[in-house]
Amino acid sequence: MAAVPVSLPVVYLIQETLLPESMQVHVAEVFMSGLLQPVSSQGEIVQYEFVEGVRDLLVDSVPIPDVDAVLEEVSQYIARKFGIYIKNFTALLSADFKWDKVTQQKIMPFAQITTQVLHRLGGEYAALAEHLERISSHSSDASIDIELEPFDFEVATIELKQTGWLRKETELIINRHQQQADGFTQDLGNGIELEMVAIPEGSFIMGSPKTEEGHSNSESPQHQVTVKSFFMGKYPITQAQWQAVAALPQVKTELKPNPSYFKGKDLPVERVSWDDAVEFCERLSQYTKRPYRLPSEAQWEYACRAGTTTPFHFGETITTDLANYDGDYTYGSGAKGKYVKETTPVGSFGVANNFGLYDMHGNVWEWCADHWHSHYQGAPTDDSAWQYDNENYNYQRLLRGGCWVISPLYCRSGSRHKSYPAFGHLDTYIGFRVMCGCAWTL
Repeated sequence: MAAVPVSLPVVYLIQETLLPESMQVHVAEVFMSGLLQPVSSQGEIVQYEFVEGVRDLLVDSVPIPDVDAVLEEVSQYIARKFGIYIKNFTALLSADFKWDKVTQQKIMPFAQITTQVLHRLGGEYAALAEHLERISSHSSDASIDIELEPFDFEVATIELKQTGWLRKETELIINRHQQQADGFTQDLGNGIELEMVAIPEGSFIMGSPKTEEGHSNSESPQHQVTVKSFFMGKYPITQAQWQAVAALPQVKTELKPNPSYFKGKDLPVERVSWDDAVEFCERLSQYTKRPYRLPSEAQWEYACRAGTTTPFHFGETITTDLANYDGDYTYGSGAKGKYVKETTPVGSFGVANNFGLYDMHGNVWEWCADHWHSHYQGAPTDDSAWQYDNENYNYQRLLRGGCWVISPLYCRSGSRHKSYPAFGHLDTYIGFRVMCGCAWTL
């Protein structure tokens, strides 16, 4: 029973099909045990939920074949109610079925609890849970409306001007102008807020041309990608935001409250693994009832470029007056600059890209949802995360954006890097920002 939503019809179903020798007194004992509490009523059917923590303990104590049997029986029961045929319980949760809103509302409790249970079972079951969450994410994202608020920001672009005798010298001119975008602010409690920026739908050319300085084969072939609208964190996640979310109830794994080497509430959190970042998103989603997660690589690059096709959203080069990287190195016609040898407070350079996002180049590498692929052959043409079907845990994950300790060549919009999902705890240059897939209203 811990594997599925609890109601009398479901209990009677399990009793009839899996526990035929049980009696009504056993059902009464379950409902009078104090382990269940009513949470909602659908007509005459009352839905129950286990007291916090009880479901996890029960799932951990039940043999996996028994959990399988319960999931299959209940999914077939739900399917029969709607007059459909399914091969197994995963089919009921598949995005391949285009459910109407009423059916979605009926299936949602089963889907939510099933994925929770699969995560608890671990191994291949946990991989299946991630797959189910992934294929259903786009359909569930649009169900939550957010009212947008405008905000102003400054955009900087770099102009290269030829000067001197015979115009053999290059001068970098930083042009600045004001723009406005929309977003919303997520309250994390105790005065801590998370600012999210509305990223409009569109299409772009992902990857970099072979003629671009620093181009890698992993950035080819260039290909057009269509991106749906979404929200992106205005900044990388800060240490203050991390601490607020790390204090929320655990979903799967523990989070250290203060993992960063460099200390400061407005500094980006670092020394976090991909697993840590995913746990952060799941806690945040559970707390806010909004679908937060890591951006796909396509979403990240689309958001970074913000309509540009140059190596950086600033233009053909970059300067340490606008971003935090190792200024002992140069890119293109750029000049050497500062090397501060540490992270800097998010947004401290005071300039954003055309979408209103800050620190997309340098400061800390940012985790993406995708598995690493060494090239773009066969890559999705939409904004979905590119992941292997067999969900091998050891596959490396994507990093984007460059960091404070590296050459600007690796901070380009199209530059790609990788690391293992459990790594990052010793790296003072890996952080992340979050995305949210909610719909919005102006």
